[in-house]
This record gives sequence, C-alpha cells and structure tokens, in this order.
Amino acid sequence: MCLAQPYTSQNGWFQVNQIRGCAPFTITITNSSFGGKICSPCTMYYNGTPGQVCPVSGGTNNLYSFTYNTPGTYQLCVSYPVVGNDIITVTVDPNTPPPFNIYTCAGDQVSIQITDSFYDLYRIDFNNDGIVDTSVPSGNNPTANYNYGSNGSYNINVKGEKLNALNNCSPKIQSFTALPTLPVPVINSLTAVDAATLQLNYTPQTNIEYHADIAFNNVTNFQQYKTLYAVNSFTAQSLSLNSSFYCFRMGSYDPCANTNTYTSPICSHNFSVTATSGADQLIWASSPAAISSIQVQRKTGTGSFATVASLPNTAATYSDNSVVCKTNYCYELVSNYAGGATSTSLTKCVDAFLKQIPTGINNISASVNNGNTSVDLVWLPPSGFTSTGYGIYRSQNSGAYTLNDNSSSPQYTDANYSEGNCYLINYTDNCDNLSAQGTPSCPVLLTGSINDLNEPVLQWKSYKGWLQGVKNYTIQKFNSGGQLLQTLNTTDTTWVDNQADPANQVVFYKIIAVPIQGGVSNSLSNEIKMVKGVNLFYPTAFNPESKVAAINRTFIVKGQYISKLELQVFDRWGTLVFYSDQNEPWDGRKEGINMPDATYVWTAQGTDLAGNTFKKHGTVLLLRK
Repeated sequence: MCLAQPYTSQNGWFQVNQIRGCAPFTITITNSSFGGKICSPCTMYYNGTPGQVCPVSGGTNNLYSFTYNTPGTYQLCVSYPVVGNDIITVTVDPNTPPPFNIYTCAGDQVSIQITDSFYDLYRIDFNNDGIVDTSVPSGNNPTANYNYGSNGSYNINVKGEKLNALNNCSPKIQSFTALPTLPVPVINSLTAVDAATLQLNYTPQTNIEYHADIAFNNVTNFQQYKTLYAVNSFTAQSLSLNSSFYCFRMGSYDPCANTNTYTSPICSHNFSVTATSGADQLIWASSPAAISSIQVQRKTGTGSFATVASLPNTAATYSDNSVVCKTNYCYELVSNYAGGATSTSLTKCVDAFLKQIPTGINNISASVNNGNTSVDLVWLPPSGFTSTGYGIYRSQNSGAYTLNDNSSSPQYTDANYSEGNCYLINYTDNCDNLSAQGTPSCPVLLTGSINDLNEPVLQWKSYKGWLQGVKNYTIQKFNSGGQLLQTLNTTDTTWVDNQADPANQVVFYKIIAVPIQGGVSNSLSNEIKMVKGVNLFYPTAFNPESKVAAINRTFIVKGQYISKLELQVFDRWGTLVFYSDQNEPWDGRKEGINMPDATYVWTAQGTDLAGNTFKKHGTVLLLRK
C-alpha cells in the first residue's frame, strides 16, 4: 500500500515522499527545512551505508531527487551548514513480478495459487483489464478461483505490493485458456530405472494439475502417489521390482470440484532371467490389461537391443535357445499398450553356458629335430568344437602323463625332448568343457649299429599317434654335409644299408612316418649318425724280387675312409728301417740298401674321414728267395 504522508528523517530536519519501492525507485526530498533548519546550501549523500557516519566526499549540493537502479538498503544523508548531518534509511527492492501457478478447472473455471511470499499483498486481475477482481494477503501459497463463463483465451495479471512502499513493482501476466472439460492425460512410457525405481513419462497440458496413483501387483486397489504440475515425468522410488510389479494411472485433477479424470493403468514387470545349458529362460509377472503385445529384446556386449520375439499379452515365459556359450546376454521386456504407451522392464543379464564333452585329439604328428633335443607336435583341430587352448601332457618311458605346457594353437615345440617321451593333447572348448582323452603320440625312435660287414643296420619303433595308423615309412640317408643321398619306402621297422658307398664314411639317417588318413601331417624320427670303420688290410709277407704277379712285392697298409696314415717298420732290434706319412709302400730297403730276410714289426696310425684316430700294428715277413 502506498501512503501519502511524508517520511521524516532521524533528527526531524527533512522529509521525503517515500522510503521504499522497487527498482528503479525515485525518492524526493519534499521539505529540507523541517524543524527550522535551513539548507543554504545542503550537501546530499544518497548512497551511504546504513549505520555509518555520513561521507565526507562524493555528495551533491541541493540535489532534491534521486533514482536508485540497484536493489539494496541505503542511507540518505543531508549535511546542513553549521548544525551538522541528518539521515534516513531507504530500501530498494528487486523488481520481481510475483510467480503464480494456474490450474485449469472444468466448466471454464480457473484456480490460481500464489507461490511468492515476498510481497505483503497480491492483487489479481483475471481479465487483465485494469480492474482488480480480488486481492489475497501473503501466506502459505494462497489461492483464488474465478469463473469466466465461457471458454477461450485470457490473460491473468498478478501484482505484488509491500506495505509502506511505493506501488511501482511490475506485475506478472500469464495467458490462460478456459476449457469446458478436462482432457484425459496421455501416458507415454513406464521405464524401470533400477531395482528400486520406475520412471513414468507423460505428455502434460498447460495449467493442468495431475495426480498419479499406484497399485501393488494389481490394477484395482489404487492409492494416490504424487501430485504433478508443469512436469512431464516423475520417478517412483523405494520399490522392489525384483519381487513385485507396480501399476500406475494418471488423473487430470480439477481443484475447483476436487475430482480426477483417469487414464487406463500401465504396469511394470516382475522379471527374471536364468541361464540353463544351451538356453536362457525368461519369466515375468505383470497385468495383461490393455496390452496389445509383449516384445522380448536382447543385446550382447555394448550392442543395441533387438527384438527376438513378439508375444501375446498373456505370455509370462520365454525360452531363448539361440544363445552361444560364454556370451553375456541382456534382456528387456517391452509391453506395448493399445494407446501407444510402452512399459520397459529392468535389464537382466546372464552368461549363457553349454555342458558337453568335446571329442579328443586323435591325430598327433611328431617331428624330432635340432639334434634330437626338441620335438615339433602338430595336430588336427577338433571337428565341430572350438578350442580356447590346448594342454600338452608328457610321459617319460611309459610313466604317468603330466602337464608340460599349454598352447593356443594346434602346434607345439617341446624344447626339452628326450628319447622315450610320449605326448597327449587335451583342450578346453569355448564353453569351458574339457575334452575327452585322445590318442597318445610317441615319436619314432630310430637306433642303429654297424654289423661285421661294416654295414649300417637301422631299427625303429613304429609310430603311435594316428587313429588309422601308418601307411609306410620313408628312410632318408644324408652325407655329413646334409645332402640327401637316398630315400626309400618300406613297411618294415628294420633296414640294412648294404649298398657300397666308399665316399661316405659318416652318414645320417631319419625315418618319416606317413599316415593313412588324409590331411594328417607326416611324423619325423630322431636323426642318428653312423660312422663306418676304416677296415685296414695289409699283407703278412712280401718278396721285392718276385716275378709272380700274385705275390706282393711291397708292403703297404690300406683301408677305406683314410684321411692320413703314418707307417713305421722296425727290425727285430727295434731300429726304424722305414717311415712314411704319405701312405707309401715299403720296398724292403733302408736308405737304398736291401734289408735281410727276416720278420719285421710295423705300426700304422692315422685319422679317418670322420676325424677319428686309429692305430694298428703287426708283423710282416720279408723273403727274397
């Protein structure tokens, strides 16, 4: 309310027309000589701080009007000549139009609620025609109703006033459409946010209050849950979605008649998912009322949900048989209502699994290499199963199999191979199932010896590791430089190398096992080295003067595979009579002089092609007659 009387300063020396108003607020000093004090001139300070002395600078002489543009509390000080200063406090309020809510009532009526509490009095003009229809004092959200008598668009003007203040504050004007009846709310969706929270989204209309009702595990026993205004969603919290389902309905509330116009119910799901071998089982409880269909949606990983089944409204279970083991599947139920609304369940996730016994590894090939210190194993991947890793088990000389190592691919090298090792391969499939035990693999073990005829004799153990067995064996023969000299096939497990080979004292052999089953790799034995002897031969007598060709006329020591030979001949007193390191024969002379007929002692020593040393001694009879 604006009062006409002036306001007197603290000492009673001057008067002003107002001491309070909304910014911008103009104050005027109406009497500066009140109480007999004379301004000739006076200095006015309008922006002082209350409770402090008047400023000593910054004032203006004889300025009788001033406009405050910034809200706040100020001290107006007037400095008189000789007598001193006088003050008065000025309050400048923010010019904030008072907020209010408009509620539509049926029958072209309206109800408004003042949500502001700053002003002392609110004047309401329902037609914005300059005529105040009603006034309400400040309080606990005061309300006022009005009947327009006909539907249509109107503007509502609400202005706030402070007591003992200038009535210069701006009003708030809001548009309103009067309706003969209230429309039914439109529910868009009900979504499970988490195990304790549901969110309901709806399309509100302007200036209508809504009531949300809730029922537990049914669609009949509703109770009021929330009052909603000027929002398009709400959350229901502290629920138990893993043990119950909840149904909601929305009502357009008429505050003039205290009645609601309700929607059909929409309900959540009590939903669970359980993984069984080869399938995920879904089960739920909800109300089928007004539902046109139920969609089962599924996703894996970070992918998007896709519909895997569309079910009737009465469905309450679903078995998803299209699952892959060790895959995490997430499911949602979406109930589609006849009016277009949807209800989406909690997301439930499970890891699919499949229990089975994969076939064993039955065709392992083994190749010994690196100087017989390692063995390469290779096998056919399991048919119809996906391995996530292989376990390589090793046995020594028919002992127990123990885990030696693991491999991610169908091949493995045992760098610590020794003769007598056998191997067994197991695996785990992509469903974490351990395979059946397969066929062990024992690499071909080749051994050899030299017989009395200086011939290599080979023997080997038959290969084990293939279901259909060995087709044949291929023998490979190499010289000391690694050149392949000979190959031949056999089905036996022994072989004698009786072919003349004066050029190669040192030979190497390997055995290749060839499988019957196609697609299976060959297996390779260990490599053995065979060193044939030098086989020295020499006469026991000779006659340097013989005319008979069949009689030796010189003495010489010969043999195969000799690299170097030293020959010494001694008489019976141990005197050296002949020496040669060039593999030369002795003609029975010493320094050109014939030696007498007698028995002589000889020694031969040297190195063969394999680098081995040898030494031989004997006697020889020299005859000249």
